[in-house]
Amino acid sequence: MTLFVRIKPNQRQDKLEKVEGDWQIRLKAPAVDGKANEHLITFLASVLEISKSSISIKKGQRSRLKYLEVDESKEYVEEKLSLAAGN
Repeated sequence: MTLFVRIKPNQRQDKLEKVEGDWQIRLKAPAVDGKANEHLITFLASVLEISKSSISIKKGQRSRLKYLEVDESKEYVEEKLSLAAGN
């Protein structure tokens, strides 16, 4: 499944939110040397309860808008993200 997310690095805590229908992820990691990208994959893997190798960044390596490929069904991903966001 493809997933579009907006990233906000250098935040106080890791947090998943749904803002105006789009997923937004606040990350503690800085946007330096790919640290935010690595932390994003680790954070999403823990939220979705899947392995890190099941998530890859297809577009947006250097952008705050990311296009991710997740090796799970859309229903599973949406359910886990909604639970984590408290929606």
